[in-house]
Amino acid sequence: MNDTTTEMRATLQAAAIRRAFADWLRADADKLVSAAQILGGDRWEDRATAVAEAMAGGAEPEEVRADLIALRRLLTLECTDEIDGLEAVRFLPVDPDDPRADDARLCAEALECGLGAMDQLATMTVREVA
Repeated sequence: MNDTTTEMRATLQAAAIRRAFADWLRADADKLVSAAQILGGDRWEDRATAVAEAMAGGAEPEEVRADLIALRRLLTLECTDEIDGLEAVRFLPVDPDDPRADDARLCAEALECGLGAMDQLATMTVREVA
């Protein structure tokens, strides 16, 4: 298989993942909002709600990329570094068996995968233009 075919397949795969990610954001945004609320409180819930509303209004994930990156950081517990920080305080009492904790984990995985596909597509588009 030549390099062009390999790159084409990778581009198509990334595009499919990105499309599925956008569909997920439109269909299951309530899980993202709930996950943001349980791990971050009202401020994060508002941020996730803004993403959900933008996506429901026809926005593309690239338009809310900064918020998606921030939400990924929250849901992957990167915001819990400060032991007295709001996010750490909210995370400590979360029961791992709580269905919302499982939703948060699944949302984190979806954000990781979707943002990765978006980055991959952006890189490939730059290569094609160059």
